[in-house]
Amino acid sequence: MKLAVLFVALASAGVTSTAFAAQLQGKVTDTKGNPVKDAMVSVDGGTQTTTDAQGQYRLQVADNSHLHLHISSDNYKHGEQDLTVSSGTITQNFTLTAVQIENIVVTASPLGRSALESTTPVTVLSDDQLKLNTEPTLGDTLDKLPGVQATHFGAGASRPIIRGMDGPRVKVLENGLSVGDASTVSADHAVTAEAASAEQIEILRGPGTLLYGNGAIGGVVNVVDKRMHEQPVDTFNGSVGARYDSANNGETVNADLNGGNGKFNWHLDGTHRNTDDYDIPGEAIEGDATTHGSVDNSQLKLNEYAGGVGYTGDNGFISVSGARTESNYGIPGRGEVDAPDITIDMKKTAWQLHAGLLDPFAGFSKVRLDAGYTDYQHAEEEDGDADTFFYNKQSEARLTLNNNPWGEWQGAMGLHIMHRDFSVQGAEQLTPNSNTDTLAAFIMQERKVGDFRFELGGRVEDYRLNPEAMTLETLIGEEEYQPEKLSDLNTTLSAGLVWDFDPSYNLSLALTRAERAATAEELYSYGPHDATQSFELGSEFRIENGQIVVNAGDANKEIANNIDLTLRKLDGSWTGSLSMAYNRVNNFFYEANTGLVASDIVNSDGEGDLPVYQYAQDDAELYSIEAQAKIPFNDSWSMDLFSDYTRGKLVDGGNLPRISPLRFGSTLNFDVDQWHADVGMIAYARQTDVAENETETAGYTLVNAAVTYRLFGDSGDMLLYLKGTNLTNQEARPHTSLLKDYAPLMGRNVMLGVSYNF
Repeated sequence: MKLAVLFVALASAGVTSTAFAAQLQGKVTDTKGNPVKDAMVSVDGGTQTTTDAQGQYRLQVADNSHLHLHISSDNYKHGEQDLTVSSGTITQNFTLTAVQIENIVVTASPLGRSALESTTPVTVLSDDQLKLNTEPTLGDTLDKLPGVQATHFGAGASRPIIRGMDGPRVKVLENGLSVGDASTVSADHAVTAEAASAEQIEILRGPGTLLYGNGAIGGVVNVVDKRMHEQPVDTFNGSVGARYDSANNGETVNADLNGGNGKFNWHLDGTHRNTDDYDIPGEAIEGDATTHGSVDNSQLKLNEYAGGVGYTGDNGFISVSGARTESNYGIPGRGEVDAPDITIDMKKTAWQLHAGLLDPFAGFSKVRLDAGYTDYQHAEEEDGDADTFFYNKQSEARLTLNNNPWGEWQGAMGLHIMHRDFSVQGAEQLTPNSNTDTLAAFIMQERKVGDFRFELGGRVEDYRLNPEAMTLETLIGEEEYQPEKLSDLNTTLSAGLVWDFDPSYNLSLALTRAERAATAEELYSYGPHDATQSFELGSEFRIENGQIVVNAGDANKEIANNIDLTLRKLDGSWTGSLSMAYNRVNNFFYEANTGLVASDIVNSDGEGDLPVYQYAQDDAELYSIEAQAKIPFNDSWSMDLFSDYTRGKLVDGGNLPRISPLRFGSTLNFDVDQWHADVGMIAYARQTDVAENETETAGYTLVNAAVTYRLFGDSGDMLLYLKGTNLTNQEARPHTSLLKDYAPLMGRNVMLGVSYNF
């Protein structure tokens, strides 16, 4: 973190000075001459501003320089312009073309591109759509988006799955920094990013490793909140919300406050959530009448509160924030008589620093530092008594420099460093204590030629995993085990293009070769885990005649070769997109059911019937297709359609476990004045392409509906919403869930909520 301390001093001095001698001003309008309010006008890698109610903007820029300007607004096609700026005042007006697809700028992109300009598919949840989709877990919040599913591990631990990949292959971020929890270690561990406090959530499909490194080979989920500001805050504003869910007697309240004087700014937010066991239409465990009507031990309690302060100057900003999360949630059991209730008691403290300088030195338009520290721990309790403790302390810093044009190429480069100290103590020490260190350099550059925009990138990462010794319980007694260290040099290369071949269409192509080193849990896991109802075994072990052979695996890194093709229709009688992807992953890690039980390999009285799941490595292929469309019938009525499908199989034969089946969804919308109403369904096909020792899963259909009404007042606006999910009260058991036979999805639920913004 020495880099962070040095940069704080640099930024503190830099934000107070003025390095600009020219002013760019003008007006942004649509094709009919109407002003576009709140459009963002930005210099590539540099300063930015938004337009006022009349569409006017003013932007301080460096004099005697070449600038590449970007103009964006959520419901308009992105605009850009090259300018040579001299001293004084320059007037430049812009005209934006409206599109029917929301076009939000993706903060996870270092190039500041919008969702429609990305070379790979991107979805952004924000505003009312985010409020209606928010659930207690991040996975459940996102699982109805094309290409995204969830692990559905009870009420408190549901992780996102992107195109069949989850866990250590999907990087979950908060404001571009890792969440720093233990959610990749095991399915019962919660993702600690809170959707209720988010301003927007960005989902990047496909390899996203250039900035975010080992762990983003499947995709990136970036939760963006209001705890840091790059632009001046000169007003007092905020929001407060409340919601009630009928199926689990769930109560959620959240609020945020923001203020500033144009230079200094501050932020506060908090979320409280409390739910009971959730209702289901039949029996949680088939044939067990005692499990009828609800899923036992599926309750959840959460409290999160955060604050931040910052300073914005003429040519830079600095922001520091801290957050505390405390959660306690139950893990549904297998219905065994006298089995203890397993609960997870989690605590996390996180600090983040974000700072940037504009035109810091010759050749570069911006330098930015994002740094964070996370102190995470949770206890796994049996009937309220803690017997196993997980700890994760993580430090991270990323320095990014945006370069001025090199010929026709412009982009960003930087350094990324991370240290992770992970340990487990107590009765179920599943993995050895370990330290993980990564140091990486990355570069991304783009060039626009006519209707084509080309993008090239690369990342080189040094990855080191240093495990400590642990004690193994085997059939012949205890054995001391010293895992081997792991050191890898991971290289990622990418190339992409976006072709605007028609004003109403664009076509994007992305080619990526990404490498990922194995994690400690994939290599060294060993032992019974009551929370997941399994005995977990890493790939470094081999079972021979019931005996455990240690350090018997190769620990090869994954190598993914991915091609992604996306066609987008931006306006006209209908809008939508079609994405197709193929991913060949050599040495793919997957957790397979071995068909054994714990008593086959260890002396165990109480946990001998737990199934043994082991991480294995084989070459795999994943095919994905996602399609979505919006069809407006008139000014009030429209229909949304989507479908997605992922096929995951082993090259040498067999299927990957827990791959979601084909899905199809449709929603009929009605909008008039301040009213919105919709009714829709999502149908899941039967999953018959199953892995060895995995059972097929029946299909099901979920019917949902919602009504919202917005009230506008002099001091703010209020959103009232009523939403019903699984209205036909159908039994639903997702194939992606390890608990599908014990914990089906929630039955009929009615949600009533209110949100007030001021």
